[in-house]
Parts: sequence; structure tokens; C-alpha cells
Amino acid sequence: MASKKKSTKKSAAKKKTTAKKPAGGAKKTAAPKKKAKAKPKPARIVPKVSLLRGTNVDDWAKKLTGWQADALKIIRALVSRHAPDSTLVMKWGQPVWEHNGPFAWLRPAAKHVSFGFWRGAEMNDPDGHLEGDGDRMRHLKVTSPKDLDSLPIEGFVKQAVALNGSKGDPTKRN
Repeated sequence: MASKKKSTKKSAAKKKTTAKKPAGGAKKTAAPKKKAKAKPKPARIVPKVSLLRGTNVDDWAKKLTGWQADALKIIRALVSRHAPDSTLVMKWGQPVWEHNGPFAWLRPAAKHVSFGFWRGAEMNDPDGHLEGDGDRMRHLKVTSPKDLDSLPIEGFVKQAVALNGSKGDPTKRN
């Protein structure tokens, strides 16, 4: 009876690999890996509004055109009439009216102008003119100067000034 050799398969894990040694008997070593240099962060894109830093409201208003410029003029006159001790300054890239802290702001958009109030959520608005669902601010959405005739801006301005008078600066939370 002839003896049969059992064939065994070597697994890939058990196979040994041999590396050829370079002439001279020195072992070949791998070059150390270089750490990738951190890529510099891309330059921060500065919004156009911040380019107006230090700009006064009159210079800022020159960028408005058409009915939005007219709406700003009307709103400025109304606020001056009903809050004569207030000041108008540029803050947060927009005109802001202040009296014991900010009480109103104006921001143009493509198809409207928002005239907002810091404490709009606390204001009396029985006809629902104020928009927004934040915990503090509300705004009027003005789509033409004609809208200003039908909105109770006088009452809102007076309420906003009174709220700042009784509660203080709305940007300083207690």
C-alpha cells in the first residue's frame, strides 16, 4: 500500500514573506512618514454689511433705492416725532433707535422692509400687525410706503420707549 501525503493548505495569515536584503548586509528600513501639514484656513468672507462699520445712518441709507429709501425717511420722521429723545445709530449692520437701550430697528430685504421692536412680544397688538415668533422681538413687514399709513407705528413706538423706560435696556438680560 502506498502512503499518501496529506496536502495542507497554508492560510494567508501563516505564510511568511521574505524581504531581500540589500547588498552589504544592511537592513532596508522604511523612510519615516511625514505628517501632513495642516492646511491654512481659507480667508473668512466678510459680509458687505461689516464693510460699513463706522458708517453713519445717512451714508448707509444712500445704498437704499426706490420705495425702500422713501419708507426709511417716513419711518425716521415718525420715530422722531413720537420718540424725540431717541437716538438713531448703526448697530448690527442696521439702523437702530435707542432710548434706554435699543427699542426699534430697520432692515431692508429684497421685497420688503422690516421695522422691528426689541420687546415686540410684550407689546399690545390687538389687530395682529406684528410678525415673528421669537421670545422677544416682533416686526412690521412693510412692502411700500403706503403700508405705513395703515400701520399703528405711533402706538408701537410709544409702547417700545415706555417698555425700555420701565424695564431697562433689552440687550441686558437679568
